[in-house]
Amino acid sequence: MPSVLFRTYLKNAQREFLAVHPGMRKVPKQKREELIEAVRTALYAKTLPVPSTYDAVWDTRSGWVTFTSLSPKAIDLFENHFKNSFTGLRLLMLHPFSKAEQVLRDDLKPALLKANRAATGDVLDLIKDNQWLGWDFLLWLTYQTMNRGSEYAVNQPGPAQDGEPFVAYLDDRLVLLGEGEAGVQKVSVVGSQVRFSEVRAALKSGKQITEATIYFEKEEYQWKMTLRALMFHFASFKSPSIKLEKDNITDEADEKEAAFYERMGILEEGLQLFNSLYAIYLEIRLGKKWVNEIKNIQKGLASD
Repeated sequence: MPSVLFRTYLKNAQREFLAVHPGMRKVPKQKREELIEAVRTALYAKTLPVPSTYDAVWDTRSGWVTFTSLSPKAIDLFENHFKNSFTGLRLLMLHPFSKAEQVLRDDLKPALLKANRAATGDVLDLIKDNQWLGWDFLLWLTYQTMNRGSEYAVNQPGPAQDGEPFVAYLDDRLVLLGEGEAGVQKVSVVGSQVRFSEVRAALKSGKQITEATIYFEKEEYQWKMTLRALMFHFASFKSPSIKLEKDNITDEADEKEAAFYERMGILEEGLQLFNSLYAIYLEIRLGKKWVNEIKNIQKGLASD
């Protein structure tokens, strides 16, 4: 319902009420609430519903459910619908700490538990008190992009074979947040980066990288993801395109079905590359190498 239309009808309703009650200069609060509800109901009766659709994919092999919206309202609706549809099952949101538990080798999991800064096992505490996982991940990847090779190897299960090479780097857009004299300050760096000058300046002032666009390349394919570090949500996820074969031989329905499964495979492979990169970072971050690594990062980002 357009807000301008609602406000216009509400003003008319209030004007009519005051005309009937000339002794009043202002509509009483309780009556105003009644008018708001009456106007909203009347307009809804005249307004055609505008449907909103969201895609969800449930990989029953891995147990992962992917939902294509970051709107809290849409997520709540989906979670409730899932709970009501599948009795006894519930969704657990993935976040940096739970993702780390998922991708880490068993011998590194004790190091993760030791590094856990949350006082309880509550999901909100695990997210809030372990923001360093996402911050350091994007800081490390920025340094890797600027100063080192961007080649890595697949190490997580998925369509790609273990050990296959891929490339990962940051570019196009980074968002940094930090406390300032006027409160929380936000810096958005947009455009292709060469020396990351603005990013380095923001990091020197104590800001943290909270969002960044990550590119993955493997053979002729490219994936582009905008990662939000707090929850490890993807604000965007662009994968290689799939083309339908159109000829007189191929059945259209069969071709669409084949394209769907190919598309799901490509999406899964993109997540596999992300998980592999995160696992590589965690191995360094939770190991003895991190002391020297963070020194190199700070030195590298401080230089002009």
